[in-house]
Amino acid sequence: MCSSIQDLTRQCGEAARILREWVEKEAFIPIFSHNDADGLAAGSIVAKAVHRLGGKFLLRIIPRIDDRFLDRHEKAGFKFCVFTEIGSGYLDMLGKLSSEAVLVIDHHKPLPLDFPSLIHVNPHPYGFDGARDISGAGMCYLVVRELSRENVDLAPLAVVGALGDLQDKNEARTLQGLNLEAVKDAEANGLLEVSTDLLFYGRETRPLPQALATTLNPFIPGLSGEEDRCLGFLSQLDIPLKAGERWRTISDLTPDEKQKIFSEITIYLSSKGFAQNTILSLLGGVYTFKKEDKWTPLRDGREYAALLNACAKMEKTGLGVALCLGERGKALEEAQAVLNDYRRTLGRTVTSLMEDKDRVKTLLKLTLIRGHGLVDENLISPIATILSGSGSFPPSKPLLALTNTRTGEVKASIRASQTLVDRSLNLGVIMQAAAEKVGGKGGGHNVAAGATIPPEGEESFVQLVEQMVGESLT
Repeated sequence: MCSSIQDLTRQCGEAARILREWVEKEAFIPIFSHNDADGLAAGSIVAKAVHRLGGKFLLRIIPRIDDRFLDRHEKAGFKFCVFTEIGSGYLDMLGKLSSEAVLVIDHHKPLPLDFPSLIHVNPHPYGFDGARDISGAGMCYLVVRELSRENVDLAPLAVVGALGDLQDKNEARTLQGLNLEAVKDAEANGLLEVSTDLLFYGRETRPLPQALATTLNPFIPGLSGEEDRCLGFLSQLDIPLKAGERWRTISDLTPDEKQKIFSEITIYLSSKGFAQNTILSLLGGVYTFKKEDKWTPLRDGREYAALLNACAKMEKTGLGVALCLGERGKALEEAQAVLNDYRRTLGRTVTSLMEDKDRVKTLLKLTLIRGHGLVDENLISPIATILSGSGSFPPSKPLLALTNTRTGEVKASIRASQTLVDRSLNLGVIMQAAAEKVGGKGGGHNVAAGATIPPEGEESFVQLVEQMVGESLT
């Protein structure tokens, strides 16, 4: 494995060298990144590094690469371009570009393709799993770290990207693998402190009832999205909710008070039939950014990631990028408002889906969720994540969620437990193959993947996915 790290580092160094050459040659660098928290962090890491080299950049956040994108790209006439946290699954399309050089820095499972203008940095050929060992932002950090040690101050963004990509989905709820490169750099430079605690959202910023109500992973039926009920739940525990006139936060609680809350939630979730591992996901690694102001959401890694994810899913990507590049004040206030709206929307939508039994269908090898007309295309991925971790559906089956897009296509998102992945299930491969058979495009990680398909191929697509899942698990 050591040689694999060395080989990957050399590839990162080669990518850094080429990036520097093009900055010196062209000065202007177009960067295209994916529209999620990891993508915003990844694109911002490269943009910041380009700026430090004296170059200018255009950073565009995109949901996918399709023919419309390629047409616009070709009209712009870019000689060099960078794709961050997106591209490895679209090499067949990027190979059509007339650019002299195309740099792809990604962590998704790549297509087995190459073309002369491609510079490709991806962890999979070196034996690392992009679904859990390193995020797209982490890969970008490894590249820009090779440009200059000055860029170690971008390590916190790599941590944010990894948390936004849910790369802490293990029993300890901590980052692992190559993600630890950024964690260790950030700790060594006094930028990060890592501890273990309750993982309620808003641990430093939100009153206890709000923190519990806005915790969606795992989704707690009757409490998530229900602040009044959370107030009643906490009041029964005889834990002071205020210190004088100020509402207390999770960070204000004593260890005994935290244990009491956790014990009561454990009893509550157990009564609802939740598995033990789902309950334990309320505990995990806390990533505190020491240079950020106290009592702001950017001080906590998961809250930072949640802000970026909300900006991405609510089509406020410029706002998310502004935060990554250092804007605070008004930008932070606006992002918090976007997050509040996003969480309310998610909570309402998840509740509606779970109450409408006609939208949920249990197939032989899948749980199928049809969100057509209810779930916005930008929300289908986080909703699939929430539902798959809610404990309301059998962990022995992947959860496939569908909805319609604004352009008339069908967007699919699928999630599976690590247990199924350990049995050789690879959702990224399945979604890629099934989507291509019906004229669509798909891909992703072994544990989480997505696709966009034509509407007339929806039923065939579902049947193909179920068949492939069954074949993988026999």
